[in-house]
Amino acid sequence: MNGKDLTREHGFPVRAVVGGWYGMAAVKWLTRITVTSAPFEGFWQSLEYAHFKREGGRPTLTPVTEIQVKSSIARPALSEGVPAGKPYRVFGAAWAGESEVAKVEVSTDEGKTWAVARLLGEAVPFVWRLWEFAWAVPKEPGRYALMVRATDGRGRTQPLKHDRDRRNYMINFIAPVEVEVTAE
Repeated sequence: MNGKDLTREHGFPVRAVVGGWYGMAAVKWLTRITVTSAPFEGFWQSLEYAHFKREGGRPTLTPVTEIQVKSSIARPALSEGVPAGKPYRVFGAAWAGESEVAKVEVSTDEGKTWAVARLLGEAVPFVWRLWEFAWAVPKEPGRYALMVRATDGRGRTQPLKHDRDRRNYMINFIAPVEVEVTAE
């Protein structure tokens, strides 16, 4: 890992990593592999690390696999004070599982409008994509909610609300970051 021997904490002797899938597919402390003709149906794989897929209106538990498109704001942080009327660099990261991040957008008005953020660096498969946005901070002090959403190369966009069918392991909805715009 990073040019050094894999440590016990990170899965020594061998760790299986499935690029673009949620972490529960990255098995630690691997000592053997069993090849089967059918998916393994243990508790964790079939019940706990699963989401409901609806076909014809009927829910079917389906194993969690590919990471859903998601983005987050690194700065400003939640409740951070931001000086009124001055430009501010909003930045963060986005990721898209087996696809690539095609676009990141920022809203400074609680999702009424969206502006395209600038993607940084080159797109690399299975890797976070950094982004930045130049925010013209309002001159009026008060609380403001910033939001970010990503769209992947297949046209899938981060949802505004949590899909309850995705349960607890596929959390990719937009999480507003409230900041305090302060007078100089």
